[in-house]
Amino acid sequence: MTYRTPTTPLRPERALLHPLWLASLAVLVLNDHLLKGASLLPAELTGKLSDVAGLVVAPVLLAALLRVRSLRGWVAAHVAVGVVFCAIQLSAAAAAGWSAAMGAIGFPWHITRDASDLLALPALALSLVGLLAAMRRRVVQPARRSAEVVAAGAGLLCCAATSPPPSEEPFRPDFEADVYVHNGGSEPLVVRLRGLTDSIDLDCSAVAEDPGRLITEPLFGQSRSFVLEPDQSFPLRPSEWEWSWDGEGDIEGEFTGGCYAYLLDVDGLPPAVAFWNAGSVPTHLVPGEGYEEGSPRGGIDLLPSTDPDHLGRFEALGDDVVHLVPAAAPPVAGACAPQSDAGRLEWSTVPVGSWELVELDRGADGCFAVDLGTRDVEGNLQASERWYLCAPLSELGLVPGQRVSLSALGSNDDDESGVTLQSDDDPADGLPRVELTAYRGEVFPSTRGVNVAAVPEFDCGYVVGERCGTVTRSTAVTAGGGEFGVAELLPGEARTLPGDAGSMTIVVAHSEDRAALDPECAEGPDTLGLDLEVVTLYIEPDAG
Repeated sequence: MTYRTPTTPLRPERALLHPLWLASLAVLVLNDHLLKGASLLPAELTGKLSDVAGLVVAPVLLAALLRVRSLRGWVAAHVAVGVVFCAIQLSAAAAAGWSAAMGAIGFPWHITRDASDLLALPALALSLVGLLAAMRRRVVQPARRSAEVVAAGAGLLCCAATSPPPSEEPFRPDFEADVYVHNGGSEPLVVRLRGLTDSIDLDCSAVAEDPGRLITEPLFGQSRSFVLEPDQSFPLRPSEWEWSWDGEGDIEGEFTGGCYAYLLDVDGLPPAVAFWNAGSVPTHLVPGEGYEEGSPRGGIDLLPSTDPDHLGRFEALGDDVVHLVPAAAPPVAGACAPQSDAGRLEWSTVPVGSWELVELDRGADGCFAVDLGTRDVEGNLQASERWYLCAPLSELGLVPGQRVSLSALGSNDDDESGVTLQSDDDPADGLPRVELTAYRGEVFPSTRGVNVAAVPEFDCGYVVGERCGTVTRSTAVTAGGGEFGVAELLPGEARTLPGDAGSMTIVVAHSEDRAALDPECAEGPDTLGLDLEVVTLYIEPDAG
């Protein structure tokens, strides 16, 4: 017969006197009742402290209340706490349900949903592992047992009342703001507010033509949610959410130009974009409750519908700053359609200098692999560099054994906005002369007298790309000059122009005018304005 050593049952209540649990409880109490709102620590820090401490305290209390005795039950208690925590941070319905449930037992919660609070989840692992040994103690003295009961009661009370409940008649102070929202209905409204991502660049005058259509969801960042009580007002641009654009990036303090945009998602109302130019709506005193007297400025009244089958509406109070998001329209086709990124120019880091061409191979993907090398002391040619160029060209006109020079074009060492490749053989050797220039930016550098000019197609409106929310307008491209003729090219089109001794092939890989851009998502240059990608290839068949 086989005997097994009995497993010691877990006693979660014995972890209630562990220093880790008691310290977490103390942090929870001090943070929620003293530090929050005291301006001693940043609001972001006090919020995260409560999350971390609560995720250590709560699983032990749940396991003790359920009289968990197994490791499986101990793990399940942590999973349950984690699931509820994730749900109320990610779902407005879950947050409202939890708040209502706590209110029903006399402890109403005010929940501010913030997905970044999920960063506190590793605290569950700290509780799961760090308190396990304490639950396997076998002997409990009466005095210790009493202390455990007291700790459990204190923990339950502190978890239920994590912060002082709002008063029956909350004080809503007046505030300074330019644009704000006001709940003009008779019921509380859940408002979700999203500001532009920090990296976004906007051409304010261009997107002002139709902000609701052009400033789309991919350009906005993380959502902030709050409950707006009836007749309450709230500023769209509190200091901690402040964002502006003046052509150079984020700005704090005074504004000399630029614009603001926020995506409004309000229960029972259609989606809308609040958009205004900096300085167009003066900052002024707004009542925290009730309507602004006199001539209101910058207010957006939220008016929910009394008919459940119909959405409510937004009403501007004094300034037309709110724009409804239209229903999705069919994608624009033809010459005015946004361009694909598939044909863009790409190249690997340029090995600057003079080289001998060892081998040239064009892959099925349209990219050229250029093997470059030097000769050793015995005159043997050895490949030492491989350079890649992806461009819509059928050939490069180079011959193995030919000497070439490569150089990078850019404003500094870190900027490779262009590249040039030139053969530097003796004209008497009978090899072809090749000059290649590939460039992406705004102004194509002149090569052999050839200039490239791009002008927006004003008959085409601005359109939103399929990804990244990039707002673009098509451009017309003219190229040529010097000994070559002049041609008009469409994006993606190649044209070969004859010259006195050779030919110049010009390819417009990409050409658009951009009015909204997320450089961290979109392809091409990281600036607004003209997005031009052109490659020219001059070949003189027999330079000798």
